[in-house]
Amino acid sequence: MLSGQTFNNGIGSDLGGRVRSLRRQRGLTLKALGRLAGLSHPFLSQVERGLARPSVVSVERIAEALGVPVAHLWAPPRSRDVRLLRREESGRGTRELLAAAPAVQEWSGDRRWPAEPDAHAGDVLVYVARGAIDVELDGTVHELGEGDALVFDGHTPHRLRRRGGPSTRALIIRV
Repeated sequence: MLSGQTFNNGIGSDLGGRVRSLRRQRGLTLKALGRLAGLSHPFLSQVERGLARPSVVSVERIAEALGVPVAHLWAPPRSRDVRLLRREESGRGTRELLAAAPAVQEWSGDRRWPAEPDAHAGDVLVYVARGAIDVELDGTVHELGEGDALVFDGHTPHRLRRRGGPSTRALIIRV
């Protein structure tokens, strides 16, 4: 980036504004935040003013120093309706948890493969919250246990089956 050139596609200035706001809320100077994040205060000043584009590692350091999740720096907090989803209100299979992008589903499927694989635009993240599952990607089977995650291109034909007991749960996040 050229000196004095503004990173003004909205992302940099929004990120910088959130960093500045959080830093001030915590009563930190640029130098203090720089020490906590392991970054120079002139660089942080440029980030806050939208003049520098920080790397992902730098954003992670800033978020940690400010005590917020990285996602909090990328997107402003939004107020939204509250939806309580009780376990006993869901059936077996897949239920929609969040219908906006990214789409988040809780999956507790069958021990049998679905007849047809799924495929769609965007990336997919499958996270096994409890139990164990198999994920078939274009003919290759990946065995996932509790705490495992798999990320892949949603265009790749894929399907899931449960290997664990009936309490098996996975999150499917489509972006």
